[in-house]
Amino acid sequence: MSFFKKIFGSKNKQEIEQRTRNEDNLEPFKKVPWMTDLRLKNISICLDAGFRPASSLPTEFERQIRPTIEIAQRLNAIKALTLWLMIPEENLETDKILNFIDKNELKNFMNEEEKEILNTSRDDEQARNSIGWKFENAWSLAWYFGYKEPEISGKMMSGEQMQDILQAFSCPLDEDVKNWIKDKQTLSESELLEKEDLFYCLHNAVRSAQLGRETVPNGFDPMGNGGVIHERRHSLTWMLSKGINWEETDLST
Repeated sequence: MSFFKKIFGSKNKQEIEQRTRNEDNLEPFKKVPWMTDLRLKNISICLDAGFRPASSLPTEFERQIRPTIEIAQRLNAIKALTLWLMIPEENLETDKILNFIDKNELKNFMNEEEKEILNTSRDDEQARNSIGWKFENAWSLAWYFGYKEPEISGKMMSGEQMQDILQAFSCPLDEDVKNWIKDKQTLSESELLEKEDLFYCLHNAVRSAQLGRETVPNGFDPMGNGGVIHERRHSLTWMLSKGINWEETDLST
């Protein structure tokens, strides 16, 4: 056998052994009386990635997708806050951002802390440091409008990804959000439900790890990477929580 075959053969053997272990780990979940096919699929994804959620998690929730306009308004509220802090006044007039917010009623989709950002200097360093977490919310929201699926690695978004969402997957400042969504192809409720359930399981594994349990992959930081999972899950659950304010979204696990 050649050197390369030995390497690849060994890799394939490791992959088979890993899949076998994951199948064995999946067995306790199959015995849960309320288990669903969707949950088993998502648990399998978690195990393959090194996450170990609890087998006792409920599988049935009251979920109802919110209107598309509200999802767009939340996404563009984050956009407005990002532009406020990250683009200098000489490159983007303050009035242009404020007019965009007012005409699209975006303050209705900001919490009190976010509204307060609009009362701070546009070069406030402390506020800038927090905006990255807002953009982890934005990834799931932008996915609804055609951006790529939110990753489960816990790695924060890159500047290039943020720029892509700002330019290609959110409403231009001189347009009306209601008009912007008219020609957008959006996700189905079932697609959202499936992804939200996956991040619900991931979030449970993260919270267990934050309590000291070994439920996340090697090298995964329960606080830093776990915060990314938390923020992406927040948007997914909020999109399926019709009538619930952002800050009141049920993020229990």
